[in-house]
Formats: sequence, structure tokens, C-alpha cells
Amino acid sequence: MNTLTTNAVPTTIQYMTVVVPLITAVLTFILTSLFTSFKERKAMNIPKRVILDYAEYTFDYPFENKVSENHGNGRILLGSNGKNITNEALDFYKGARTRSPLQFLVLKNVTENNVINVKIRTVYGSKEGEKVDEMFIMPVWEHKTTLYLPQTVYCSKSTFSTNLELVITYTTANFETFKYSYKRTKKNLYKERLKKRYLGFIWLTKIRYFKQSFNSFLVVRSKFGSSDNNQ
Repeated sequence: MNTLTTNAVPTTIQYMTVVVPLITAVLTFILTSLFTSFKERKAMNIPKRVILDYAEYTFDYPFENKVSENHGNGRILLGSNGKNITNEALDFYKGARTRSPLQFLVLKNVTENNVINVKIRTVYGSKEGEKVDEMFIMPVWEHKTTLYLPQTVYCSKSTFSTNLELVITYTTANFETFKYSYKRTKKNLYKERLKKRYLGFIWLTKIRYFKQSFNSFLVVRSKFGSSDNNQ
């Protein structure tokens, strides 16, 4: 009686020898598929990513042709401060036929990839201590479009301002979302980061740039006499 019962009902060990290999095979297949999918997606995403570059210049406004020739055709993004200083410069030019020096932050996408759902926040301050905080939204930023952001503070006695913060959030053609930013520290250096968004709300740092200040330098071009003084 006992012998028949033992042979009829599988023991736990017998059961596990059948089920465990099956579960292992299924998990191995799932993990392998996920890893392969991750590698393939990453390989597709990298060529669609962008590299952003920025520099600060003092241009005479209204712009002369050499500005677009040297830095690219594009758009001037105007907040309330930018509208005030450019309108004032235009009125002065109409009356005195003299251009006014204004400070601009120039943003470029140095790849050939466009980005969408772009949000740009720039914060800068005058020598008198007035702070300007502006936000710009763009559905599409084409790679060939240079962005010019006025940085001179309206009614300031100086053309120059202090860059405090820049945040650029954008989505690539493969729907990856990134955030590039710099922020001025108490030691007058700039902390720069490139972050990527995961799961819609988690931001992880991908690149920590070396801390630096806004240095002055000359842009060297092939044509004699076409160097630009970058403040």
C-alpha cells in the first residue's frame, strides 16, 4: 500500500527538477531579449542625439550681415527685457544711424539632428544687481538655426551682465529627453551638467563638465580681420 502511494504522487524534488529548468529557460529568454532590445535601441538612439554649444558675444545692434555670416542664420529670442533693449537700440539707430552694442548668448546645435519640445531658461544679472529670468518654448529647434539671446539688462549703465543660470530641456527624434544646464557658483565658477530623463520623472547625470569661468577669447577665422571678441 505504501509503495503504490509513493510511486503515484511526485515528490517535491521530482517536481522541482521539471519546473526549475523550465522557469530558468523562460527567464533566460526574457532577459536575453531585453538585453538585445536595449543594445539595439541604444545603437539607434546615439546617432539621433545632439551636442549643444554656447558662447557670449557683444554685437552691434541692429545686426550687420557679418553676424549671421560668422555665427549662422537663426532667431533672436526676445523676452520682455530683450524687447525693451532691442526696441531702444532700433529707435536710436533710426535717429542717429548708430548701432548700439548689446550682449548676446549664442546657442548652437553642432550636430545635424533636430530636437523637439524645447524649453530654454536663462537667468542673468546687471552690474546694479537686477536679475532677469526668462523662459522660451520652441516646438522644434532645427540644427541649422542659431539662437541669439539678448543678455544686456534694460536700463543698466553697462552693456555687460553676469550669467547666472542656463537650462535647456529638449527631446530627440528618438524621444529621449535631456537637460543641459550651467549654474554660477559662489566661487564664480560654472557647474555644468547633462542629464537624461528615465521613466518620465527620474533625471540621471550623464556628463559632469569641468568647472570653469566665462573666459574671454578670440575666435580665429580664415578671413583676415574677422576675429570676434568673446566676452
